[in-house]
Amino acid sequence: MKEVQSPCISVCQYDSKGICFGCRRTIDEAGNWSKYTNEEKEVIIKELSIRRNVEGEEPNIFLR
Repeated sequence: MKEVQSPCISVCQYDSKGICFGCRRTIDEAGNWSKYTNEEKEVIIKELSIRRNVEGEEPNIFLR
């Protein structure tokens, strides 16, 4: 079975609820990605499309 790839797009900045502005994973999900099974990764990927960042918060573009 092919490994489920990370949805990371190299933004890696989080809102006040801990949701990444780039891939919409939580801090824990991003940090533990390599430890998850393919099945766990697929569940996370499906949830990403419904996650939203905190309204009014934006990534700090000056951190790049």
